[in-house]
Amino acid sequence: MSDFDPPVIVETPRADALASVGQRALAQVLDGLIIGIPLFVLTLSFGGDLTDAQDDNLLWLTLLWLGIGLFYNTAFVAISGATPGKRIMKLRVVNRTDGSPVNWTYAAVRALVPTVAGVVPVIGFALNIAVYVRAAFHPMRQGLHDAAAGTIVVKR
Repeated sequence: MSDFDPPVIVETPRADALASVGQRALAQVLDGLIIGIPLFVLTLSFGGDLTDAQDDNLLWLTLLWLGIGLFYNTAFVAISGATPGKRIMKLRVVNRTDGSPVNWTYAAVRALVPTVAGVVPVIGFALNIAVYVRAAFHPMRQGLHDAAAGTIVVKR
């Protein structure tokens, strides 16, 4: 189920049931802090110099950060339907066709799309923003990652 498949929507969600772009953005910021602060402290405790681009460990630190971010987003969405940031904002990720919970595969696709967009050299940041900004213009408020996974974000 992707944005390219014709959706078979059992019940169209009411507009007031969909999470706003602002709520989703704040949840993303909260998740960034929840992941970022401990990883930053961990990185510094292992002697990672974040200011030296020539550091041999920079690749490993980047892979660590990406891997933990992917696992965090995939596992929380697959297991409970929401990351801690989304839970704080009272949001959850569901299947767009019937509102059922998201399985591991779709949760992984949903987490992988912004990650892959973000690591593209030179334009990754802009691509990453584009993944999320699409939700502001889509009638079901789906970012590209939601469209790829066939999910929507709703209020609990």
